[in-house]
Amino acid sequence: MDIFAAMDINQIRSHFSPAIEQILQDCLITEEFVDKDRFRVYISTVWGNTVLAPQKAGIEEVDLSILHDYLNEEIQRLLGADETISSCFQYLVSKAGEESLARLQITQQHKAFIEYFSQLILGAEAGYKKD
Repeated sequence: MDIFAAMDINQIRSHFSPAIEQILQDCLITEEFVDKDRFRVYISTVWGNTVLAPQKAGIEEVDLSILHDYLNEEIQRLLGADETISSCFQYLVSKAGEESLARLQITQQHKAFIEYFSQLILGAEAGYKKD
């Protein structure tokens, strides 16, 4: 494989689906209910960590846009058609999101990580504003 050739969406699905399946298992409350707040935290963390070090996730930087599309598919499947990585970050830095982070007992370091990526993502999209 050419080092500069991007993976296609099916390769990304195959590579990341075990992690997504584990996230969904970890977020199950009952067989029919998923903790959507926990899901948002995990997906946002996967995205942030992969952006910081794509090679550690087994991909190249050129693959990030395809991963972004795949994660958005998974987010929309669980959270709804209008939801995206960006909306997950937007929620997590809202008042309701901050309350969910407290409920989930997310560490201060992890909160800072989420806020950092929120500023990067949302600042680039119509101005980052924390509630």
